[in-house]
Amino acid sequence: MNIDLERVAAIQRSVLGGVLLAAIVMAAYRFLAWTARRIRPLQEWWSAWNARVAERDIAPTVQALRRLGLADLPIQSLRGAGQETSGAVKLRYRLLSFAIGLGVGDLVMSTIKTIETQQLQPSLAPPALALAAVTLPLLTWAARHSKAIAGYRFLLSIMAAIEACEAVANSSTGGRHQALRHLDDTCAIVRRSLLRVHRISNSVGRGSPRQRSAKRHAALVVAKLQLTEAQVDSTGDAALRSLAALLAKIGNNFAAGNVSTLLPEQRLRGIAPVTNREGLRLVAVVVATVGTLCIGALLGLPAGVDIALAGGSAVLTAMAVYGPRAAIAKADEIMNILKQ
Repeated sequence: MNIDLERVAAIQRSVLGGVLLAAIVMAAYRFLAWTARRIRPLQEWWSAWNARVAERDIAPTVQALRRLGLADLPIQSLRGAGQETSGAVKLRYRLLSFAIGLGVGDLVMSTIKTIETQQLQPSLAPPALALAAVTLPLLTWAARHSKAIAGYRFLLSIMAAIEACEAVANSSTGGRHQALRHLDDTCAIVRRSLLRVHRISNSVGRGSPRQRSAKRHAALVVAKLQLTEAQVDSTGDAALRSLAALLAKIGNNFAAGNVSTLLPEQRLRGIAPVTNREGLRLVAVVVATVGTLCIGALLGLPAGVDIALAGGSAVLTAMAVYGPRAAIAKADEIMNILKQ
């Protein structure tokens, strides 16, 4: 078997370039943040900006709780959670999301043009694909696994679910069905995040023996949320108030770092924990994607076409295992985070 050493060298250079590019961007951001913390006037402006962003984020939630008759709920930790970091976290998330969207968009457009013209575009050449294969996963990993980003996203999803409870309670007869669908979507995002709470909390480190209890407690909390959601159709506004109070309690305890006591134990007695199948779903998506790539290689498909088929397979499989509404809900979640 002949190996094209020049092509291998080009791919290696692209991979190294992608790693260095991601490292330079992250280092530059960290340096700017470090510098900002050392300059007092800039630090004061930075802190004030973060506080304004946090207050703007939670203001609709506070109003929703007041309209639901839950103004006396203790949410001090939830309210103060993002006062020091919310603006910076959202800025990082915007930058990462923009870079990911730019890269994915370029690959999609290049694939379409390759199919139309039957000529391989530069963005789909092996070195460029190797660069994208390194850079895009690194950016995605940084956006999803940064505890600061993931933790604040979780709090924002809880706020959105509380606001959805109030929207259902005050909806008209004609708009109630749409408000209920939105409530389902927002609560689904909260439940998925809860099953990863041991990974996104700053109070639980990797390898900590507290992870096991945090995971089991989160599974019980998800089951409790599902039971409360199921009562909305039968008991109406009373169940909506209970659900909003439950969400506020979870968010407040998470913000305070109480990952293993998001809800009191007495409220979870007699409840069976839900089963977390997130790992199996992810494996299904990965297997389908890799399998499509292998089939494309065996069939001798042109370069770029096999990538497009693998991407389409990944999307279809994700929609099959997660459901199309989950994809829509995730897009809505991201838009809620990015909007001012």
